[in-house]
Amino acid sequence: MNKNYIFAPVLLLLAGTLAGCSTNPNVLQIHKVTAETIGLASTDELTMGPVTKGKEDFLGGSELTFKATTAKGRVFNCSTFMTPGILLDPPKYSRLTCTN
Repeated sequence: MNKNYIFAPVLLLLAGTLAGCSTNPNVLQIHKVTAETIGLASTDELTMGPVTKGKEDFLGGSELTFKATTAKGRVFNCSTFMTPGILLDPPKYSRLTCTN
């Protein structure tokens, strides 16, 4: 039996597993960046609602939406675009916007 027949599926399974891990949103990173964007001194002043992931585009990127509430009660509707990381790289976030 040719060893390549066994090696190829194992390699594909491993690559798929590693690639899949990098598409989960890093909520702690989003929390930190959102606090900075809103102008808060600390993430302790911000509570985030659940992060909802939109439909993925052809490259695996997707829009994330969530509600952010400050300690003083101000509520923001926020969104950011997440581009998945390659293999072990973490996802990248761009176009963070928060509106009242």
